[in-house]
Amino acid sequence: MAISSGRYLRPGALVGSLAVLAVGAVLSACGSASSSSPTTTSAAAPSTTAAPSTTAAPTTTAPPAQNVALELQTGKMAGKSGWPRFVPSDITVKSGSQVTLTITSYDDGTAPLTSALASYEQIQGGTETVDGTATTSIPNANIAHTFSVPDLGINAVIPVTAKGQKSVTVAFTFTPSKTGTFTWHCFAPCGDGSDGMQGAMATMGWMEGNITVS
Repeated sequence: MAISSGRYLRPGALVGSLAVLAVGAVLSACGSASSSSPTTTSAAAPSTTAAPSTTAAPTTTAPPAQNVALELQTGKMAGKSGWPRFVPSDITVKSGSQVTLTITSYDDGTAPLTSALASYEQIQGGTETVDGTATTSIPNANIAHTFSVPDLGINAVIPVTAKGQKSVTVAFTFTPSKTGTFTWHCFAPCGDGSDGMQGAMATMGWMEGNITVS
């Protein structure tokens, strides 16, 4: 029998009191341990990778425009009767470059195309002006010469010099797209022989020559 302060305590009450005291002690201990907040570790933000730099597309520069001056001399001017001549007869131009052939003709004689070559009345593969006026064809009766390069698909037509004029100026503009050396011809029958296609017409350096596209 337990006696405290002169009072009698039941055994079950003593055990319960001890249990309450024990729990209080534990709670007190936990509270003191958790009085400081737990340390938290924050993860560093992932570094971002800079966007790859872009390379500007290369710029392409077209070759500068070219102007080639040609003179179409009459037989008398060339020093050989009956033989007209393109001077110079050989020219060089750049592929991809806008080329203007400025042809000054002093020939006042006509040389109409044959029916087999009638398509060469039309300006082909470029644009043409005659004394500053745009034209797409020359009437057959007014044709003196042609500057034709079938392999390049170009054809310039030179009309006869009008009566009372010293010369006529043809400006033919085209842009060659392939390289190589090509033969130009005059298809107007202005040479020797019964068909007018002999002599100067069949002689390199006169009414035939080379155009080199580099």
